[in-house]
Amino acid sequence: MQEDVDLRARERAELVATLRAMGPDAPTLCAGWTAADIAAHLAISEQAKGVPLFVFNGIRLLVPARLTRRVIDGAQATGDRLNARMLARGWDAVLARLAAGPPRLYRYGSLAQLRTVEEWIHHEDVRRASGLPSRAMTSPFEAALWRAGTTIARFPEFRLGREGLELDAGSGRRLLVGDGAPARVRVTGPPGELLLYLAGRGSAAQVSVSGDDDDIRSIQPGLRV
Repeated sequence: MQEDVDLRARERAELVATLRAMGPDAPTLCAGWTAADIAAHLAISEQAKGVPLFVFNGIRLLVPARLTRRVIDGAQATGDRLNARMLARGWDAVLARLAAGPPRLYRYGSLAQLRTVEEWIHHEDVRRASGLPSRAMTSPFEAALWRAGTTIARFPEFRLGREGLELDAGSGRRLLVGDGAPARVRVTGPPGELLLYLAGRGSAAQVSVSGDDDDIRSIQPGLRV
């Protein structure tokens, strides 16, 4: 919907503004990564008009979840090399790529939802590591994050290891992750905070977690963004 397109464009502009204000050496919640690394990571995924990620996103919905995870893990070394190559272009050039907006292929469907989630998380990676206060979220953007998050949480690879996890964003917005498994762990909080928790930023996410301690430990957050 057009409203989501506009909200994503606004979030993208705010992300670029935060990166520019914090500078390339700013810390992030991603271990070993600076703001420059996050900017490069996002810019790399938009090369070749976004076709490689568009194709991979389609495949990941069809192949077994464990295979998708192995492919992502195996691409780590290649990703590091591409990051270094992008960083060699210079901070201003990387920001200019991001400021130009995403490829057209990223504007619709599940890939648009994935990008919404990824950019929100990485934006907060930079903000929260630098001690910036939480942003006041508008109801439309919270709703857009919930729609995006529920789409991504249904990807096979994201359900793997999280069976029985229930997300509760209030106002009747609940999602049970997994295929018919009973709820064992409930995580409650605003949509954006739930996404941070799912992405392994539990120490920074403003959520409450309830359930048996062993069940909580068994849940494996990590959206791989």
